[in-house]
Amino acid sequence: MEILLVRHGHAVDDAPGLGDAGRWLSARGRKTTRRVARWLAESKKRRPALIWTSPLVRATQTAEILAAYADYKGEIRALAELSPGRDPGDLRKLLGEERELGLLALVGHEPSLSTLAKALVGDLGYGELRKSGVLAISLEEGRAKARFLLDPSEMTVWKGSEIGPYPPAATK
Repeated sequence: MEILLVRHGHAVDDAPGLGDAGRWLSARGRKTTRRVARWLAESKKRRPALIWTSPLVRATQTAEILAAYADYKGEIRALAELSPGRDPGDLRKLLGEERELGLLALVGHEPSLSTLAKALVGDLGYGELRKSGVLAISLEEGRAKARFLLDPSEMTVWKGSEIGPYPPAATK
């Protein structure tokens, strides 16, 4: 199984009357997320076959942008397990039950996504994903390894063993 951990894009600070769950993507968040989604869609190896998202507005909007650029025709599945503060073990259990083939994009929040990444591949030393950031992970026969980390601010990609302190000292 291949997984993309995608942090939602930059969101507005306040959503009066809607609370944290109702915060939507800012113009900057939409622009950066579109750039990331375009880059992911450029290669079939990076185009999601399934998309699961947190039900919070900013994550759902991020997932919808990913789907549009990937020409994704499937259902975007909103899961409470991808909400902030949830136990990553609940999501790991769902992943263990998934039998679909293809690349699965999980759109969510920090620190939950990095906690999940550490549970799967260990501490990569990169800190947290930046907003609109992507970490790709391969799961094969119970083993996981990081494939790449995308820093959306510079559209810089670090592959496998290059991933370390974030932002890594490695060159583009």
